Amino acid sequence: MSGALWAFSRLPLWLSSAIARGLAWVWWLLVPVRRSVAKDNLRHALPEESAGPLLRESLHSLILGYVEFSKESRAPFLEFEFEDFEPLCERAERGEGSLVLTGHGGAWELIGLACARELNLPISLIARIPSNASTRAAVDELRKSYGLEVLPPEGSFFQAAQAYEQGRVVVFLLDQRHNRGLPVPFFGRPAWTSRALALLVKRKNAPVFGAWSYREGLGGHRFRLSPALHLSGEVEQDTAQFMGFLEDRIRERPAHWLWLHDRWREPKEPN
Repeated sequence: MSGALWAFSRLPLWLSSAIARGLAWVWWLLVPVRRSVAKDNLRHALPEESAGPLLRESLHSLILGYVEFSKESRAPFLEFEFEDFEPLCERAERGEGSLVLTGHGGAWELIGLACARELNLPISLIARIPSNASTRAAVDELRKSYGLEVLPPEGSFFQAAQAYEQGRVVVFLLDQRHNRGLPVPFFGRPAWTSRALALLVKRKNAPVFGAWSYREGLGGHRFRLSPALHLSGEVEQDTAQFMGFLEDRIRERPAHWLWLHDRWREPKEPN
């Protein structure tokens, strides 16, 4: 993967995009890896959508996102638009930490990179590390090149709390399965979700801002920050509200979400 990413990142973006579309067709027609998972996810969540075009676009967006991330880390060329990010910048200037909820929409890897470089925000990202060794090394190197602190989803609650106290922007991607999480509604089905963000809110009485990434043509990206969510302080209720926010964002542009992830699978072990 790292070799392919290196090669892709040396090509013009329009050519990388065309190859990514071709690979999406190859996956759809010939390679069964996670195809059935993606189709099942979409069928349950958005049964009115046509699986072929939407899922091919989803994979195209996934591949292109990593290419853009790699190219941008070497030589800036993308166009970023930040919408309503003033609250985060103001809190950072005062030395106050912030909590941000987001997910795998659009070119999600670029959010942290762009915010760190363009807005000078200290980002701590709680994200799952790729299982493939070469991919993991490549992505980890790229993240760290822009000062992104990456915390694993498992067992990093106290590190996240410390980062918040240090005035960092702690970003949670809550749209991945968490085997020890809470089963809260997500597109009408229970989805096991980390309770870490809701626990941090309860203990620190901290606001949570929602963020999302939108593709705006080839090489253009818009990042939108929503106002602080109105939360109850109850862990399960707030976790369900987080998933409701993510569901609304996904419905806006469903072709740009990571449908390949087995999000609704039940835990292997009891909670």
